[in-house]
Amino acid sequence: MTTNTTARYYIEPTPAPQTSDIEEDGGKWIQLDDGRIVEYFVFGSQDSDARILIDCPGGGSTGHWIGRIPGVAEWLETNKVRAISLSYPGFGRSQVKQGWVIGDWPKTDLEPVLKQEDIHGKFYVTGTSVGTPHAQAVLHYFGNDRVIACGLRVPFIGRVASQELGLPLGQAEMKYTSSSVHDSLFGHIAGRFTMSMCSEPHKFFDEPSKAMKLFLNCMQPHALQTMETLLSEYPAEMEAAKIEMERGVVCGAQGWLYMCAMDTLLDHGFDVRDISKDTKMVVWYATDDEDCPPSHGEWLVKHFGAQSRTFSGTGHVGGSLIDFPAFLDAVMNNSSNAVDGTTD
Repeated sequence: MTTNTTARYYIEPTPAPQTSDIEEDGGKWIQLDDGRIVEYFVFGSQDSDARILIDCPGGGSTGHWIGRIPGVAEWLETNKVRAISLSYPGFGRSQVKQGWVIGDWPKTDLEPVLKQEDIHGKFYVTGTSVGTPHAQAVLHYFGNDRVIACGLRVPFIGRVASQELGLPLGQAEMKYTSSSVHDSLFGHIAGRFTMSMCSEPHKFFDEPSKAMKLFLNCMQPHALQTMETLLSEYPAEMEAAKIEMERGVVCGAQGWLYMCAMDTLLDHGFDVRDISKDTKMVVWYATDDEDCPPSHGEWLVKHFGAQSRTFSGTGHVGGSLIDFPAFLDAVMNNSSNAVDGTTD
C-alpha cells in the first residue's frame, strides 16, 4: 500500500513502541516476522491444566481490557482459566499495520503469540463488538479441531454476508478506505476527533460538551440517556471502559482510522457462513444497539442454534460489558442460568 507523504493532511506514522512500556503495564510482547511489535496480556490461572480463553476485545479497547472488567479476574482464577488477549494493530502499544484484513489476523498475529505461549491444544474464544469478526476469524482459521466454543457479544458480520442476507450494515458503513485515510482531510479530522474523545474520556462520558451532546444525539437519539443509565448503574464497568479508551490511543489514533476503513471493518476476508454450524456458540446482543445491528445477532443465533441473551435500554455499550463473568460462564461452563433471557 502506498501513501502520499507529501499530502497536505499526511499523518506521520507512529514510532515503534517501547517494549519496556508494555512490560510496565503488565503485558507481554512479540516481534513478528514483518517487524511489528504486538502487545498482549495474560490473566488468570497459571496452572498447567488451566483452560485457555482467547478474548478479542471491542473497538478502542486493548488486550488489557479483559483483566479490568469487574469480576472477571476472580472468575478466571476460580474457574482455572487462563485468558490471553492481544491488542490489535495500532491500539495500545501494538504497532500499526496499514489496512489489515481481519481474516488474516489469526495467522499473522494470534498464532505466533500462541506458539510463544506454548499453547498447542484446544481453546475457547470470545469477542465483543469489532472483536466479534476477529473471533469469527479465529473459528474460520483454526476450525472446530482447536476451538471448543465461541462467545460473541453485540456481534457484527461482514459486508458480503450482510448484503446477501438482506441485513443492514448500520453506522459501520463508513465511506473511506485504508488507502486514503492516512493522507486525506477526512482522516485528519477523524484522527483529531478520535484523539479528543478517547484521550480524555471523562469529557466524553462525565461532562460532554454541547458539541458532543449534539453529536451523540445525531448518532443515536437516546445516547445521552443510555450513558447516564450506565454511569449510574454500572460505574465500575464504565470506569474500566474509560481507562481502556485512553489506553487505546496511547500511541495515536491510526489504529482506529485503519480499523474503521471500509476494507478492514466491513470486508473481513472470510464468510461467517463457511464456519461449521456444529460450533458451540453463545450470542448476546442488544435490541437497541446503535452500532452493530441487532439483526446480526438474531441471524447468528438462528444460524448456529446459539444460546442467547438480549439487552434493552443500555445500547451497544451496555450490551458489551454487563454481566461479563456470567457471559464467560455461559461460554466455558455451559451455564444455562445466564442465557436465553432478556435484560430490560
